[in-house]
Amino acid sequence: MGAGGPPSTRLREGESPDAGALRAFEERTGALLEELHLFRDGQPNHHVYYCDPDLEMTELDPPPGTSLRYVAPVEIDVAELPEEARALLTRFVVSSAYRTMFH
Repeated sequence: MGAGGPPSTRLREGESPDAGALRAFEERTGALLEELHLFRDGQPNHHVYYCDPDLEMTELDPPPGTSLRYVAPVEIDVAELPEEARALLTRFVVSSAYRTMFH
């Protein structure tokens, strides 16, 4: 998670939401993922993706001036996050999509 909440991006011309999400993750972390999963959040203009890559912070290489951090579900309420990011993360951690990551 970036300092201002989950990373976001604008799609490039002709770019699919899936490809844009993979690109944005790589640009912000230096890690290349093979797949992401779409979390259907109910917001028509949002494509929210998630993954469970088991990456350690030491494996990530964010661009200079960028900070990344993990936010555990129990930390969401007290983490310094924009309210929209807090609400999104809260919806995600109570979703079936989140639960299936831990089958």
